[in-house]
Amino acid sequence: MKAVRWNFASTALGAVVGLVQLWILSRILPPHEYGVISLALMVIQFLNIFLDFGITNSIVRRAQITELELSSLYAINLAMGAGTFLAAYLASDWMGTFFKSPELVIQIKIMAFGFLLAPFAQQQRAIMVREMHFNFIAMVAIVTLLVNFAVVVGLALVYREAWVASVSFLVSTALSSAIFFRKGLTERKLSFAFQWESARPHLRYAIQLVSDSLINVVSVNTYPALMARLVDLTAIGGYNIAYGISINLIDRLKPVLMQALFPAFAKIQDDDVKLAKNFLLVTSYASLINFPLLTGLFVASTPLVHTFFKPEWYFIDDLVRILCLIGMFRSVDVPVISLLLAKAKMYLNVRVGIFKLVIGIALAYWLGKNHGIIGIAYSFLIVQASNTVFGYYLLVRPCLPGLGRAYFISVLIPLLQVLPICVVAGLLTRFPPSSLPMLNLALIVVGGGAAYVLGLLLTPFAVVREFVLLAGKNVSPKVERLLARRLNK
Repeated sequence: MKAVRWNFASTALGAVVGLVQLWILSRILPPHEYGVISLALMVIQFLNIFLDFGITNSIVRRAQITELELSSLYAINLAMGAGTFLAAYLASDWMGTFFKSPELVIQIKIMAFGFLLAPFAQQQRAIMVREMHFNFIAMVAIVTLLVNFAVVVGLALVYREAWVASVSFLVSTALSSAIFFRKGLTERKLSFAFQWESARPHLRYAIQLVSDSLINVVSVNTYPALMARLVDLTAIGGYNIAYGISINLIDRLKPVLMQALFPAFAKIQDDDVKLAKNFLLVTSYASLINFPLLTGLFVASTPLVHTFFKPEWYFIDDLVRILCLIGMFRSVDVPVISLLLAKAKMYLNVRVGIFKLVIGIALAYWLGKNHGIIGIAYSFLIVQASNTVFGYYLLVRPCLPGLGRAYFISVLIPLLQVLPICVVAGLLTRFPPSSLPMLNLALIVVGGGAAYVLGLLLTPFAVVREFVLLAGKNVSPKVERLLARRLNK
């Protein structure tokens, strides 16, 4: 919970700043330019897989690790950074031609220099995650976030071109790398000693992670890539905005849980009874946080889009609703991935991912050809829903047999808890009480939030009451006592 608190602080600020940045850029930059930024970020996200190569998670998972292992892995990180830089820089012209966007070339070339800098921070950050020193990690994340915001918005106001996002990405990467590198020098002696035998066990484990990450990133980015090819760059810009105000909220919360769950699960990986109990609790707790956010966004998507975005972006309304449903399915995956990491069974997710990728590409292409951007979004929803439903049988049960009924109940209970949001926020959306769009949106948010909190306090489910008390405890002992009295009544 201490780890989650620190991670949540930086992530919550990141979500707010990210939404404000998205809104500002969508109003400053033309839709085409915003589409170029979205495409460049998609390419860089793909290449980031090879930059880390799963070494960070391998360091986190190891109970004991030697200095020779760390120095060997450090050398590999630097080599991967140089290789990824060259691949991105040299392939930038081809990418610009493939996506029919000459502006994309300069974007990727600028961002590629970040691959030379990032490896200097990766290992120190991994060590701090392993030791669960999330306060320092969160503070660095907040500083780099604010610097990135200031740089990109400042440059966008002056130049109004897509390359400003690349410059801000490079500046924030350089700053983060410098801070972690300096911290590492104060705690450990820098060494470039290399021994293949020391690095090989880590690489064997890391290959599983790289394979899974590669398949996952390709699967997720298949949809915007097809939009760029089958529709246009405005479509991918709109998709990125819709993603930013829906699924991205959950994607930002994922590291909050993942960074805390993975090392925590790794410590109890051999105690299946304790691991199963905590896995079910975390599944319910995470859903009690994620489901209401996405349900509220689903209900309020139309007033939200029409209040904050220009008419040229109104087409994203349907996209936001579809992506909110996708986000609810995706949010259930976080504890599952942490479980697979702790049990060293990520190869199971690789197998599922390959099947999901093949089906997703075929379905997205067919629906995209016939129904455009909405068809592609629906293909994403179908694939994600199938992955979540069958994920128990293919991923969870091989790690923790016999959880069937308990696992599905752990997801169903949070789903029932969001019904008050659907009723209250839905009525306020259907029958707006005011002629002012901003006021209506505020009432929807407040009304839906109040309905959810009331539902938590009146809940008949023991796991929800435990969640409420735990949340109160992390606010203050006084709040915990007040909540305990309320729940006991």
